[in-house]
Amino acid sequence: SSGINAEYGVSMLASLENSIRVRPISSELSTLGNCDGSARVKQGNSSVMVGVWGPVEVKQSKENPEKCIVETTVKAAAGHGSPLDKMYEEALRQTCEQMVILTAHPRTCIQVIVQIESEDGSILAVMKNALCLALMDSGVPMKGMFAGVSCVQQENGELFWDPTAEEEEESTAKYTFVYENGAKNAIFTHCTGESSIEQFMLALQKSRQVACEVFGFYRESFEKLLRKDVRFQMMLPPVIKGEILEDPEP
Repeated sequence: SSGINAEYGVSMLASLENSIRVRPISSELSTLGNCDGSARVKQGNSSVMVGVWGPVEVKQSKENPEKCIVETTVKAAAGHGSPLDKMYEEALRQTCEQMVILTAHPRTCIQVIVQIESEDGSILAVMKNALCLALMDSGVPMKGMFAGVSCVQQENGELFWDPTAEEEEESTAKYTFVYENGAKNAIFTHCTGESSIEQFMLALQKSRQVACEVFGFYRESFEKLLRKDVRFQMMLPPVIKGEILEDPEP
């Protein structure tokens, strides 16, 4: 499949308050033909491809009679894997286990492979967003959508969202939050560096605004996908397709 491309840049920037800057984000769905769901997400110069397989059969020794298990693999853009990749795998697995309805398919496995294509900051958030789209594309039962947001704190206390690699290097603290759609609190947080409680709470609060925009981007991505699906179009009433219906005669 050639996939469906969706871009979300200027409109996203316009709806956020002036103190929050984020890079344009784009996605391609169903780009891999050998898996059940896939998504490529680009934020600035960071790009990630995620493939999802499953639920698939699993070795009896790994079976869980009550729920599906999740396996995650992260492949670096170049070179061999690092301990950081293992942290990414664990973080992605945790989010999958929180948001996928695992009890729907016991004794099976969902396999997730993440390929980092290029890295220029905010990579964990980009991976989380690509993971959400790939899971949705695969059709596995989920509790809801989730969105990842990265933020850094500079030495003067100023916060920057969706940071580049250079901005991460210059920061004194780096945060990654994951929010569930409609939830007030983050379901995942990862913080490195030195930060006060006040700065952490400020980053947590304002990052929620960015997450809301990411959810809007998800909806736009899948609306474009569905418009391209002929089978889906045939199911829609004419008014949804954009045709004008005449009022029925009295």
